[in-house]
Amino acid sequence: MSVGNYAYHAQYWDWSGHDRIEEHEYWYQYAKKHGENVLIPMCAWGETGAYMAQRGMRVTAFDMTPEMIEEGRKHYGDVPGLCLCEGDVRHFRFDIPPVDFCFTMDLEVLHSIEEVKKALVCIHKHLQVGGCLAIKPFAPPQKTHSWPTETYMPFKQVYPDRKVWKTGHGHDDAKTRKRYISQTFHIAHDDGRTERFEHSFCLQCYTRKEWLAALEECGFDVTYGDTIEAIRRKS
Repeated sequence: MSVGNYAYHAQYWDWSGHDRIEEHEYWYQYAKKHGENVLIPMCAWGETGAYMAQRGMRVTAFDMTPEMIEEGRKHYGDVPGLCLCEGDVRHFRFDIPPVDFCFTMDLEVLHSIEEVKKALVCIHKHLQVGGCLAIKPFAPPQKTHSWPTETYMPFKQVYPDRKVWKTGHGHDDAKTRKRYISQTFHIAHDDGRTERFEHSFCLQCYTRKEWLAALEECGFDVTYGDTIEAIRRKS
């Protein structure tokens, strides 16, 4: 699994100042079609889970990075109906009722289809029969290419006593279907101090055929589009 320097990144997870309400609402409306009990793997702070819980859903959201969950609890720990937990998507087991809906956009951090299947098996065990897993996969790169270092500024500066931004570059490998992303996070404090840390990770993209085969093997009936919708079978 490739998660980069998320331990340090956790305190700056909201650095971009981007309004994610549209994204939260999308997943809330998606979940509503299936029920009120929701599971969110690799949730970072758990912002989407908090949004759903504030609208009456019961949400278990988890991340393998303790620092992410710690920061999430600082921001959303008092939201009724939200449980933030630590857990590895490949090996988790929570004592919760079977859930109606689960979604993830991050399984590409798992670098083999066998690791993906471990995650799918765990998710399958936590879904009720007929429950839905929704996945938004990255499309495999069509050509090998690199992109030069760029500077990414926030939509607005979030922190009152410092300015933050990122620089980054990357590489797509069409043969291995890997995307390499290398970032540097910059912090300039108002008192003149500066900090920086590296945040680099790799995404393994999978083909439509690989997704369908893995999901079907792990007990799901699958509809494939921009979003893969997988319904848990009885088996």
